[in-house]
Amino acid sequence: MPRPSLLMRVLLLMHGVFHWVYCANAVRQPPPQTVQARLETRDAVEALLDEFLEHLSISDHQAFNLTGNPRRLRLKKDAFLNEVFDAISQPQEPLSNMMDDTRITAEVTQKQQFIDNLVNQMTIPELVFQMHLMFADNIIGVASDNGGYDTAMQIAPDAGVGVMADWYPTNASQYNSIQKLNAEKSRLKVPFMVYGECLHGVGSFKQSMFPQSIGLAASFDRSLVHSVGRAIGTEARAIGIHACLAPVLDLGKDPRWGRTQEAWGEDFVLTSLMGVAYASGLSKNSSWAEPDAVVPVLKHFAAHGSPRSGLNAAPFMGRGLREVMQEMLVPFKAAIDLGGARGAYNELDEIPASVHPVLYGALAEWGFDGFTTADDTGAIQFEVWHSCLPRTMWRPPPADAIAQWYNAGGMINFYDFPVDVMVNATEGLVGNGTVQLSTLQDHVRKILGVKYDLGLFDNPLISESLDVQALTAAHTPLTLDAAHRSIVLLENRDNTLPLKPTAQKIQTIALIGPFSDILNYGDYSGQWGAYPTNRSQTLPPGHVRLVSSWGADTWTYHGQYNVPGYLLSYGGAPGMRGTYYADTNFSDPVFTLQETPNRDWGLYPPVGLPSNNFSVVWEGELQVPVDGEAVDGWLGVAVAANCSARLFVDGVLVSQTPVTPNGNILSNIILGANTTQPPPGGGEFRFVEGAHHQLRLEFKAFNFFQKIANFNFGSLNAEVELFWNLVDRTDAVQKAVDVANTADVVVLAVGANWNSDGEGADRATLGLSVKQTVLADAIFALGKPVVLVLQGGRPFAIPEYYQKSSAVIDAFFPGQSAGQAISDVLFGLFNPGGRVPLSVPFDVGTLPVYYNYKASSHVNNFTDEDIGSYPAYSFGYGLSYTTFTHKNFNAGGQRTFSKGDTITFEVTIKNVGHVAGSYVAQVYLLRRVSTVTTPVKQLVAFSRVYLDSGESQVATMTLEVDRFLQIVNRENEWELQTGGYTFALLEHSGFLASTATNLTLTCV
Repeated sequence: MPRPSLLMRVLLLMHGVFHWVYCANAVRQPPPQTVQARLETRDAVEALLDEFLEHLSISDHQAFNLTGNPRRLRLKKDAFLNEVFDAISQPQEPLSNMMDDTRITAEVTQKQQFIDNLVNQMTIPELVFQMHLMFADNIIGVASDNGGYDTAMQIAPDAGVGVMADWYPTNASQYNSIQKLNAEKSRLKVPFMVYGECLHGVGSFKQSMFPQSIGLAASFDRSLVHSVGRAIGTEARAIGIHACLAPVLDLGKDPRWGRTQEAWGEDFVLTSLMGVAYASGLSKNSSWAEPDAVVPVLKHFAAHGSPRSGLNAAPFMGRGLREVMQEMLVPFKAAIDLGGARGAYNELDEIPASVHPVLYGALAEWGFDGFTTADDTGAIQFEVWHSCLPRTMWRPPPADAIAQWYNAGGMINFYDFPVDVMVNATEGLVGNGTVQLSTLQDHVRKILGVKYDLGLFDNPLISESLDVQALTAAHTPLTLDAAHRSIVLLENRDNTLPLKPTAQKIQTIALIGPFSDILNYGDYSGQWGAYPTNRSQTLPPGHVRLVSSWGADTWTYHGQYNVPGYLLSYGGAPGMRGTYYADTNFSDPVFTLQETPNRDWGLYPPVGLPSNNFSVVWEGELQVPVDGEAVDGWLGVAVAANCSARLFVDGVLVSQTPVTPNGNILSNIILGANTTQPPPGGGEFRFVEGAHHQLRLEFKAFNFFQKIANFNFGSLNAEVELFWNLVDRTDAVQKAVDVANTADVVVLAVGANWNSDGEGADRATLGLSVKQTVLADAIFALGKPVVLVLQGGRPFAIPEYYQKSSAVIDAFFPGQSAGQAISDVLFGLFNPGGRVPLSVPFDVGTLPVYYNYKASSHVNNFTDEDIGSYPAYSFGYGLSYTTFTHKNFNAGGQRTFSKGDTITFEVTIKNVGHVAGSYVAQVYLLRRVSTVTTPVKQLVAFSRVYLDSGESQVATMTLEVDRFLQIVNRENEWELQTGGYTFALLEHSGFLASTATNLTLTCV
């Protein structure tokens, strides 16, 4: 039929070519609307065609053979319109239904023409600036007035910023002002793109904070994870973030790795499905141009999460490239169409991952059309860690690293070299033929393609009317829902939980441990790992008497812990009254706020103040929460660089911090902390039960120092933290024991701190800290019922405590609503249903203990007494307060499958207990005969269903055959092997789990 080709001509001429003319004339205007809605009448089409012709130059008329006298042009136009409407008038299905494929093709052509025109005009410096990540501080300047722009761009003043990071504007005008400035000063007016951290919340640390990825993985709830991604993507785009450096799709196969909390567990199927759910949430199902969607940047590509000995950036510890292809790359392939890819520090088969040809070959095989970006200073590591550069006079020239990066397929560098070095080196590389100009142009085409899909060429600004705080507040219920669903019940002997004070005759509960009143958010959560405190909730006393004592620090040093806002007050309202001054000597008051003085203002002064030179005085009352004997602890204030502070208690100076290049916030100076020193900025203080104290905190901020890339902590950021430490300096454990002795039940809240389980916190042991171990031993020695509540970013190898506990729950790093969520689980207001996403070892020496092992892994056992080679709790394990039955496990009558198929499993689940709860149905492929060895079992599908007491429901689970059943054969080729495949419905992956409920399908 001729009609599709005719419509193609209409679209290409009047939609794509129209936009091409705009590009040719370097007019930066939004692309015209699709003509689909403008082809209803002949007059409408003629008007659009006339509009098009008005923009044609003489050369354009020649290109389209439209030259000549007006009569000839009129005849050509009439003939064209007649041809269009002769076809349109034919009695066929509606035009709108016929245009879909043609419209898509035309839009692709339009996009390509637009980008090609831009790229073909770009000089080498302009190309480099599109691939250079600009540190936001360098643009914003010490006065936060964008005064650094000209200096940062001095090597190519009209090139324009391409990408920025480490920038979280607090309002739309801050973002819009730089975007407008960039358009004003750049030649081609290309909008910049902004990177942001979005691991489990936006990296501003002033917006919603959800459970860490390891906790979300424990939910086994893809719908929940998608909702969390949607919330974070919405909050990120609202402040000008376009690309989120998340999700982490590494497989956390070695829990010694400090960044295990960032991963989605040990299994590639769980990681794939959860990763896709999160990435599709961030991107609004790839609707990047929407004002509440972002581009997910998948990391770390690839196999970064399984480093040798668990040491970050160490070489891949696995079985070789077959494992990389069959497991490590599967999550990336599943989600790659949703975003970009970020490289990794590690090496695979003696080649750095960030330039590995197999990895870039995989991207090409998948048809990847997005951008790649390095990890932070990743290209520099070609020299520092990998020694993959030729050396000249002791050090290799930067050009060698830059050439390797470009030629491998790398695009956006990440703080590797100053931009002038990048420009000069790149010009030399192109000049001597080491790097082809076409390589740079191809890289930039993909970057511009993402910007185009984000809608930045239509409108790069964000709405001035958007209320970011209201948007964030609206997501508070979701933070609680996510925390609820991520908690795993590991033990519940004698139905200890939920706690029922009347039925169990509980009059007093002792809340013991360093996490009794500290909410731990994990890494990528702000300076203190527990921010913002004003939206945090701790365990409420409820209807029983609650007594508490910390007994130990969260890690090996004396920590700085935020004073929570609910224990501060001024004029009867929570928080303290802060008076803000427009100078640094408290003489020019501007406004007051009721707030908790745990603040991070980012790169800007507080809204309403003219500069970064300002001061604040907070005043209020502190209520002391200790029980029993007085606690001799610390009370103090910590600040960032550029800041100073003094804290007065009842009129007496107890803490004073001068201006220093690094400040005294513990996370900035962590290497200098140890158990022999007080927390920096802390003064000794006695906390007496029931006491009230008047506080006055004087704070000053200056703009003396500027942060340079990622190499020091002297940032523009003005930060202040009112902190305390309620661990008794003399005998913390005994005081905790004395408090516990007064109780009927002890809730022991222990675990790992955000900087003992995090980036740069790899560990050789998987137990509690020494101080927490001493505390736990003393509490268990009392012989009272103990409910063990764990927080942390990885499994704990503490089998002796698991055996002694009456109940155990693992909350991971559960986010801002952690206190309420844990309390709800303890008292039965929410029935836990999470499952273990990363197998829990008996001992660190038994690693690895991941469930999908090869049969030969357990031919022998360890000879150590009481240490088995199997995990204490296997992947997929988790208890509930209710019980379930299942029946009718089937594949919908399907008996065979082949390449390209999807298998749909069904099983009927019934809640036969007395309370509502959830069940995670898990389908595993059992070991089969193959040309290569296969694991004893492998998860292939799962579904979490929520059921009221007595309710039943059919759980449906799908398995994409090509994605999850293919293997790399002995010839290193992908193959879906024929024969029988036995799938079992299991309670969990443990070696004792019954495989009796199974079915066998045949691949033909």
